[in-house]
Amino acid sequence: MELRTARLQIRDWAPMQDAAAAIAIYGDPAVTRWLGNGGRDESLAAVRSQLERYRDRAQNGLGCWAVVEQQAHCVIGTVLLVPLPSAAGTPSGHIEIGWHFRPASWGHGFATEAAQAVLAYGFEVLRLPAIYAVAWPDNQRSMGVMQRLGMTDQGLSRNYYSGREPQVYRRLRPPEGQAQGPRTTGLSRLDGGSNPNGCIEIDC
Repeated sequence: MELRTARLQIRDWAPMQDAAAAIAIYGDPAVTRWLGNGGRDESLAAVRSQLERYRDRAQNGLGCWAVVEQQAHCVIGTVLLVPLPSAAGTPSGHIEIGWHFRPASWGHGFATEAAQAVLAYGFEVLRLPAIYAVAWPDNQRSMGVMQRLGMTDQGLSRNYYSGREPQVYRRLRPPEGQAQGPRTTGLSRLDGGSNPNGCIEIDC
């Protein structure tokens, strides 16, 4: 799967070439403090294995993708569209959008731009009826992105993520013929081509 926006390319992770960029993102405490899964093995081999799992587990159009800044030709983050786990750890029946970016790329609108593209893809291509997002209540930056995406605050909930109590946001699929929101015009979905992974290879 590949999407393009004015500044970004959203594509499948390439484990061999992207592992160093992933370590730079997920090895930064400013990122991992919000993930609740510290203590992970951040060796090159372990990260490559994790990226392979992201790639191999993608199904039904859902997945976890690399975000590339086109001008810099560099992976700067992750955007995902995946089943939202219930408090019991089983699928809740809801779909979650999420994003993780290296701190050097914060404050430039990249998370909003990438997430808007994936929201449009989820609604227009996958025909999802609703997309959810969650954040810990003190993660004001992430909730600001959710608000800019036009998502509405559903309050705190213990229905997801092992009964912890994140802030939940939701956006419903717009009625037919209604625009998805700002900055999604010009969005393209590129499938196939000469690359077997369906994406353009970019060296970072």
